[in-house]
Amino acid sequence: MKRWTFLLLICLLAGCCLAARGEPAADLTEQCRLSATVDDEHRERIRDGQYEWYWTGTGGSLTVTLPEGKACQGISLSFFRETVPLYISVREPTGVWREAAAYNDPFRNAYIPVYAETAVNIRPQNREDVLKLSAIKVWGTGDLPDSVQRWTAWEEGEEADLILFATHPDDELIWFGGLIPYYTVARNKKVLIAYAVGQYSAKRVNELLDGLWTCGVRRYPELGAFDDLKGFGEAVVIGRWGKDACEAWCTSLIRRYRPKVVVTHAVGGESGHVQHILLSRAVVTAAAEWSADPEKAPESAELYGVYAPLKLYLHQYGKHQTFVDWTQSLPEFGGRSAADVAAEAFRKHRSQIRSGYRVYVSGPNDSRYFGLYYTAVGPDEAGNDLFEHID
Repeated sequence: MKRWTFLLLICLLAGCCLAARGEPAADLTEQCRLSATVDDEHRERIRDGQYEWYWTGTGGSLTVTLPEGKACQGISLSFFRETVPLYISVREPTGVWREAAAYNDPFRNAYIPVYAETAVNIRPQNREDVLKLSAIKVWGTGDLPDSVQRWTAWEEGEEADLILFATHPDDELIWFGGLIPYYTVARNKKVLIAYAVGQYSAKRVNELLDGLWTCGVRRYPELGAFDDLKGFGEAVVIGRWGKDACEAWCTSLIRRYRPKVVVTHAVGGESGHVQHILLSRAVVTAAAEWSADPEKAPESAELYGVYAPLKLYLHQYGKHQTFVDWTQSLPEFGGRSAADVAAEAFRKHRSQIRSGYRVYVSGPNDSRYFGLYYTAVGPDEAGNDLFEHID
C-alpha cells in the first residue's frame, strides 16, 4: 500500500506541475484564412517562412480568420523593412468589429497580444504609411513558446554593462563567439549589440533578431544606417560613411548607454574587411578619446553628457590579452556551452549559412581572445573575464 500511495503522490505532484505550467500555445497560422483589401495576390507570402518576400498593405488591411472554435491570444509580425504603427481590431462572435490594440514600437519582429475568437484585422494607423509584412504567426491560448520574440526597449537613462560594436549582422557571432549568450544569460549582464551596417537588408535584420533572441537577448539592439560597401577600398568607404560621422555615432551610443565595458573588432578587421577595420578605429577613438570630451560630437554631449567607459577590448588584440572560454558547459544552457548557443544562433542567419563562415573557437580567428586596449581600472591580472576589476 505504501508503494501505491507513493506513486499516487508522484502523479498528483506531476499533475500540479503541468497545471501550473499550463498547456503550450498552438501555432494556428496554417489553420487561419487570410484575406487582404490590397495586394491580395501576395498575402500568402507572409506565412511561407521566407523573410525576403512580403505582402504590401499600404492603404488597406489584412484580415486573419481563425479556425472555428479556436481563439488566439496574440500575433507575431515581421516587418519587411520599416516598422509602421498599426491598429488591431477583432471581430466579436456577434459579428461586430471593435478596435482591440495598437502597435507603436520600433521592433522589426513584433509580438502583439490581442485576444480574438473569430477574426483579427490589421491595418496601418496612417493610410499613407508604407506597410510591408514578411511573416505572421497566430498563437492560440496557452503558454507561449520561448521562441516568440517579445522585445523590450531600453528605458530612458537605462545603462548597459557592455556594448558590443559589430559591423554586419552575424559578425556578432562569427568573431565574438559566445560573448553574447555568456554575458547576457550566464552572467546576467545588460548587453547592447550595436550594428554599424544594421539596416541595409530587410531579411538580414530579421535574421539578426532571430539570432539575438536565441542568445537570450531581450533588449532591442541599435541598428546603424551606414552603407554596406563590400569590395570597395578604404577611401570609398570613408567617403560614404564619413569618418567623423562613424566616430560620432559610436560616441553617442557610449554616452547614451554608459557601458562599463566596450568590445569591438580586431585592428585588422579579422578577415581584413575594410568596414570592420574602420569601425574598430572609430570605436577606439570614441571610447578612448571622444566620449569624455565635450568638444567632440557636441550634439550627443549636450543630450547625454560626457562619459568614459572603464574598459575597451579589441578582438585578437596582441597586448594585455584576456581569454574567456565559451566552450565550457554551463547549467544556464542545460549543459551546453555559450559557443554551442552562439552556433545555434548563427544558423538563424539562413541567408549566410553558405558563406563558409562559422563561430570560431580555434585558429587565428578564435573568438575567445581579446586584448585590453584601454582601461580605467588597471590591467587585468587573471585575464579570464572582461569584467575583471569591475564586478
